[in-house]
Amino acid sequence: MRWYRMVGSVSVAVLVMACAPSESVRDRTVPPEAAPAATVTRSSEAAAPKRTTAPPSVVVRGGGTELSLGAFTYCHRTGCVDGRPMDLPDLGTVTGDVTVSFPLGDWTFGATQLQPAVAWPTPCDVRLPARVVPTGAGRWRLEPAGPPGKYRIDLFGRASGGGDLVVAFALTTSVPGPMPDPRANLSAFYNHDGTPDNYGTFELGIDHLRTTPREAGARLTILGRDGRSTYELPREVNECRPRGEVRFRAEVPNESVLRAVGQAPYTIRIDLELDGKRHSASVVWPRDVSKEPDSDESLVPIFSPALR
Repeated sequence: MRWYRMVGSVSVAVLVMACAPSESVRDRTVPPEAAPAATVTRSSEAAAPKRTTAPPSVVVRGGGTELSLGAFTYCHRTGCVDGRPMDLPDLGTVTGDVTVSFPLGDWTFGATQLQPAVAWPTPCDVRLPARVVPTGAGRWRLEPAGPPGKYRIDLFGRASGGGDLVVAFALTTSVPGPMPDPRANLSAFYNHDGTPDNYGTFELGIDHLRTTPREAGARLTILGRDGRSTYELPREVNECRPRGEVRFRAEVPNESVLRAVGQAPYTIRIDLELDGKRHSASVVWPRDVSKEPDSDESLVPIFSPALR
């Protein structure tokens, strides 16, 4: 689900498709967690469109406040909904634990922090991965990252048997959290009906650098069964880019790549230069394709020397 791409004034759109888990998975519940005595409950519920069944609310607790969050994007039982929140419930300032609970079994959760804390994020917003640590059946602890401040928190839930959801809320942290290490992501090839296909582009992204480099360049060298070819990846010029992020992109027809290098597997060397410092990495497609959810067959190069 790539709901960030949606534009316009429509907050919810119905997609007629089946993406539901089996009855045994979707109806399995876990015992509810007792709310603290001083709890203030604030709900964010969206009515499910016709022919769809919304998942249960995700409950977030912290600092004596409880938020009952309805999913604005989900695939559950009878169909899928892709939308945006119309508001952003605020958990307030929290100094202790932030807990997450969900009544269905066999679900996992991840989280992303965004700044500023607004209902309608933009590509310019700061994005940090936050840890979501399991603490029991249907319960997790949220561990925010980054310096103290007010953030939007996006929680992503996923069922092992199929189905997913997204909820969002605001949170103000009072103590610093860990900063993520720099991470690279390479979109090179996809398995298109058994044939390698780059869909006309090579894309390399670097996130979470300490600073945004003033000068940056990247090059791919691809070695296949029948040859080798090198491609320069120009830096994408975009003023709307969070600090510490850099992107490279080259348009290269897939037919010309396959003529030059032949069939897979492909050994791909990445040469990267950031403000005069050189880094290199090597990956193999398809062996090293990321197994992470929603990775979209991307590769995760590990550079030497390490990115900072």
